[in-house]
Amino acid sequence: MPLEALPELAAYRELVLATAKALYQAKNPTRQRLPKGFDEGLHLVLERVEAGSTVPLISRVVDGYEQLPLVPPEGAADFFEQARELVQSGIATGGFAAEALPPELAKQVLARFNSFGRTLASDEAIIVARPGTREGARYTREIRRRLVLQAQATYEDEVNLLGEVRAADKDADGFTLRTPEGEKIPVRAPPLFFPLALRSLGEAALVRVRGTGLLDVDGNIRRITATEVSLAEEGVERRLRPGCPTPIELQVEALRALPAGWFDESSPSFDPSSLEWLTQLFRGVLDGFALPSPYLYPTPEGLARAEWPGSRWEIVANIDLSTKLAEVLAVRLDSDRVDEEHFPLDQPGGESKLGRFLTEHLQAA
Repeated sequence: MPLEALPELAAYRELVLATAKALYQAKNPTRQRLPKGFDEGLHLVLERVEAGSTVPLISRVVDGYEQLPLVPPEGAADFFEQARELVQSGIATGGFAAEALPPELAKQVLARFNSFGRTLASDEAIIVARPGTREGARYTREIRRRLVLQAQATYEDEVNLLGEVRAADKDADGFTLRTPEGEKIPVRAPPLFFPLALRSLGEAALVRVRGTGLLDVDGNIRRITATEVSLAEEGVERRLRPGCPTPIELQVEALRALPAGWFDESSPSFDPSSLEWLTQLFRGVLDGFALPSPYLYPTPEGLARAEWPGSRWEIVANIDLSTKLAEVLAVRLDSDRVDEEHFPLDQPGGESKLGRFLTEHLQAA
């Protein structure tokens, strides 16, 4: 399952939780506060991903839940089950029925869709289904936009734009981006991107800006909060590199975001300095040997697992960030041949040997 999809699961949980709170408030209008421990009533875990697919199996942990005064009488579904059904229904119809929630509460819930579905591409969808099924409501970028705009006049979406820097304000940590269509969009960016913005301003060089855009009802971008600013040539080069479409730097950043216990109680977090070393390793090997980008995953034991799927060979490298040792396995797809090597990357020549091994197998006829 791609790492970039994991935040969607957290956003879905927050959406269902907000809906459950709205349902409780609607049915208990005289109560000023939620029952103590309400949030703990919805504890979701990623149990596993089905073999050979990217279908996540999500489980709800209910230990101790019966102590919370949240279950409606006569065996009806609890507020969280009702909330899940309401969210699925809202996605299926593109909005909530007028009688589902009071208007003021419906807007609170609809605004939560802003965080759910941000990573969706135009041709992708999330299927929100009942337990035990794969058929359900189809959630797309357009459905997300319609739901959010029912509650407010703007919505947020991921943007990837090319343009020129026309003005820069160091005190405001931002600049104005002029697109090829002539639009001028204010961009707020971290200070580390400001020297690049000044360089683009002075040399009239194109830059690529990626981040979160604030859009109006007509789809016009009002402003951008940038997470990446690069020279256009660098952005195009990296985008055209074969292999995983997600730049290796962003894949490493996804590892950095994982907290301790992300898989189970024994799963460690990743050391920031080790991840910096991993980024430099991949930059050197990929650029030096003109290799495709791998698909990068964490392992529960704290290793970084890089995978290169190919037409002749599939290669998997498990990299121990503490010992800087890479254990690489190459499997020939049209025979039973398996090549296995160990590369101590903290020793002179280790990176070059790894690069040659990958090149020999990925470019083999």
